[in-house]
Amino acid sequence: MIVSNIQTPSAREVTLELVRAASVTNTAGEQAFPDTLLRVLGRLPYFQDHPEDLWAEVIENDPYGRRNVYALVRGGGPATVVLTGHYDVVSVSNYGPHADVAFDPEALLPRLIEDLRVNARSEAEHRALKDLESGDFLPGRGVLDMKSGLAAGIAALAEFAGQTERSGNVLFLAVADEEVSSHGARWAAPQLPAWAEREGLDLRLVINLDATSDNGDGSAGQAVYVGTVGKLLVSAFVVGVDTHAGYSLDGVNVNFLASELTRAFELNPDLTDRSAGITGTPPTLLRQQDLKTYYDVTTPARAWLCVNAPTHGMDAGAVLERFVDVARTALAGALDTLRRRAEVLGEAGSAAHGATPLVLTSAELLAQARQNVPDLDAAFAAYDAELDPHLDFPTRSACLTGWLWDAAGLLGPAAVLGFASLHYPNTTLDARKPAEAQALDLVRATLREKGAELGVGISERPIFTGISDMSWFGSADPADIEVVNANTPARAAHIHAPPAGLPCINLGPWGRDYHQWLERAYAPYCFGTLPRLVSALTEAFLR
Repeated sequence: MIVSNIQTPSAREVTLELVRAASVTNTAGEQAFPDTLLRVLGRLPYFQDHPEDLWAEVIENDPYGRRNVYALVRGGGPATVVLTGHYDVVSVSNYGPHADVAFDPEALLPRLIEDLRVNARSEAEHRALKDLESGDFLPGRGVLDMKSGLAAGIAALAEFAGQTERSGNVLFLAVADEEVSSHGARWAAPQLPAWAEREGLDLRLVINLDATSDNGDGSAGQAVYVGTVGKLLVSAFVVGVDTHAGYSLDGVNVNFLASELTRAFELNPDLTDRSAGITGTPPTLLRQQDLKTYYDVTTPARAWLCVNAPTHGMDAGAVLERFVDVARTALAGALDTLRRRAEVLGEAGSAAHGATPLVLTSAELLAQARQNVPDLDAAFAAYDAELDPHLDFPTRSACLTGWLWDAAGLLGPAAVLGFASLHYPNTTLDARKPAEAQALDLVRATLREKGAELGVGISERPIFTGISDMSWFGSADPADIEVVNANTPARAAHIHAPPAGLPCINLGPWGRDYHQWLERAYAPYCFGTLPRLVSALTEAFLR
């Protein structure tokens, strides 16, 4: 390669400019942020000469009209590397009195130091004070997650664009809405293969630039991830037998049933993915509520649970089957407990005595409802359309499951197990596939060589444990998607276009406390080492 004298932009300065443009998910700032990116990228001489290669695209069916940003630097030949990341950030509500400068890292830094010198109590706060006083960490909302990652990608893109003789092509792609629903990546990624074919490009690697956390010396944060965790939001629509509170033995309180399910699901090793010898993150409850919306002395009849169930190898059908089995055991045990308690109270004919719990999947409930209601699909779609369009997926799923339960004409006690939100597929570079094995070997060799040159060790980790947009760029099992869609009542949460099926890794910044008020990035790595690693990998895959 021949490098020109054009100076590439500083990753630190680009980070500061991107952070100052607040882009909290689902706000006007996120809608406007592509204009900031277009301005930053538009300063590169390449895009001044080739404005047609820099554009923003409205995300189809996005309720907020958000845009993805594309910046393509062309060279010779079809080989292409994609550098990608999200530009939305989480709220600054947890910054308290510092919220007014949360998007201004240079103003925030002295404020945090002053605050922590007086008020630090926890180990995490004392660690943050030491970090910030060292000068090696830069605070601010989005600095770590993940605008320093975007800045590293822009720096690598600029370095490539500065070559007077370029071999291959680099696409920088910044997407919206990763923190909530991944509308940006879900729209962009599945289209990439067809777009590349039209452009005559060969997409060899996707580098996701998302952040990782490390409370130690950085050895865990300075890592390349060759796979990403998947996410399933398992739901349980729970039905009891309601009764007057003065005659409680005549009913089966749904809150008791729901609590027993919570106890059975929470951190259950039998529900934890242990594929490939790796113990994954155990399931945890994200929502538990009864669905009664008013007060009187009738016991609640229905409840709703949502359980975060990460996966890295287990297929969705197996996950659902395990939850169903655990739910059957838990509900049977709950009714046994109620029977024993009733008998101690001198009642051998309580509602629990005559009850057998019913446990079924969302797909089975839909089939039952279809037997009862003519033209059910049309009626179901009409009800879905009547719901508030701003309902989140879990709330919408609760409403839809309740409607199906009524249509099916079934009685409690019961639980309907399904999925209540977006399915993030787990993906990995599979060494059993020749093309992916070759990509994996090249990633390892390049980072080993460049790391030695820079004096840093880059560890390899199999699973990126933070839910990420890697799910949409890698490969997913179509059968897995079919199972999830069949058991997800909210059609808007279905995967309609499969992920891109491209070799994908994550190589991003590291720091501490992201999503918290002490979010901060380790500057020497993020602004110095990371852009060089990204550039080295890019060049290796373009040769």
